[in-house]
Formats: sequence, C-alpha cells, structure tokens
Amino acid sequence: MNPEIKHRARKQELFQQINQLIEKEGFANLTIRKICKNLDISIGTFYHYFPDKSDIAWILFSDIDNYFETEVVKEFSDKEPDNLITFSMEYGAFIMKRGVENCRCINLAPLKSKGHSYLDEGRSIFLNLYGIFQRGTEKEQFALTGDSLETARMYMILLRGYCTDWAKREGNYDLVDALKRFSILFCKSLINNPS
Repeated sequence: MNPEIKHRARKQELFQQINQLIEKEGFANLTIRKICKNLDISIGTFYHYFPDKSDIAWILFSDIDNYFETEVVKEFSDKEPDNLITFSMEYGAFIMKRGVENCRCINLAPLKSKGHSYLDEGRSIFLNLYGIFQRGTEKEQFALTGDSLETARMYMILLRGYCTDWAKREGNYDLVDALKRFSILFCKSLINNPS
C-alpha cells in the first residue's frame, strides 16, 4: 500500500477513536497522555499523526467542509431561500450527529493554530453560504441591506451561536428544527417578493 494512503488511513482511524473519546470525556478534559493511554499508542505516535492537539479540532472543521462540499451542495436548487434553509438544517444535522462534546471542541478551538484559521472565509462551508447570498441577490430572490459577504459572516455567527446554545443545554432540543425555524424567519426578512 502507498505510504501516504496508509498514513491517511491510520490518521483517520485514530481520529475516529479520539472522536469517541471526546464524546465520552469532553475535549477540555483530554490530555495527550490520556488520549495515548486510551488508544494504546505512544506520545510519539500521536505527534506523528497530530503535530498539535488543536489538529483534532481542525479535522472536525475539515469534516464539515467536506460534508457540505460532497453531500449538501448536491441538494441545492435554483431557489436560494430554499438553499439557505437546507444549508442551515444540514449544518444542524452535522453538529447533532457529531454530538455535544464535539460541538464544544469546535467552540473551544483557538481561532488560529499552526497554519490553520478556523474562521477562514476561504473554507468551502463559508464559500457555499456566501454563494447562496450572492446568487440570491443576483437573482433578486434576496434584498440585502448589506453586501453578500457581510450577510454570510453574520449568518455564520448566528449558526454558531445556535450550536453553542445547543451544546450548553446538553443537546436537549432538536437543533435541526431550531435552525429550520430560524432560517425560515431569516429568509422572510430578506425575500424581495414574498408570495
């Protein structure tokens, strides 16, 4: 097997185990020693695959980017308000699937770490959201008071806020339903010609 493919496969396998550990123990409670003990690996092995503990959070961010790029975008139609609702519900579904502790991990992640910027507007999830507002404005489906970039930034902050609230409340409500209701209300405030 190609060494690079083997490395990626092993890293993904370790990440899946770490992911389960995050749900069980909480990201803030995990030390590298604890991870290594639970996974029965050496500290050197951990650092071989994850140069920094924050790399674990980066993988979570990469997973949501990949999910939106490969799965969610396929569901989009030519109606941008519908796409915004789909985007929001899929965001909530992804967060719920990952669980409360993973959501906390993402919220605890530093804004930047060794070569990664978690708020990078070049990430595909943000670009997809920005595209919805941009296309919606061009098609006159949205009447924005600001520009598309500003609206996408604001909307992403609101989505993250909902997810933070959901995690603080131990996931005791349906995040998908909450984000659906929120996105419908948000769309109504932006629609040019409601029918």
